[in-house]
Amino acid sequence: MVIPIDAIHYGAGFDAAGHWHEADYASSQEQEAEREMMAPVRGAVCALLVSGVLWVGLVAAARAVLTMMR
Repeated sequence: MVIPIDAIHYGAGFDAAGHWHEADYASSQEQEAEREMMAPVRGAVCALLVSGVLWVGLVAAARAVLTMMR
C-alpha cells in the first residue's frame, strides 16, 4: 500500500505572521508520563467492568438454579 506524500501532515510551516515554526510533537517521556498517570484510572474502570460482568453472571446462575428447583 502506498501513501501519497501530500497525505502526510508534518505540522511545520509558516504562521499568519510569516514566521517558520516546527511541528509540536510530544516526546516519548511525556507520553509515558501520561500513560503512567492514567494507569490507575484504567485499572479502576476495568475492575468495575469485570465485576459488573461477574455479578451479571452470578445473578443469571442463581436465577437458573432457582428456576430448576421449582
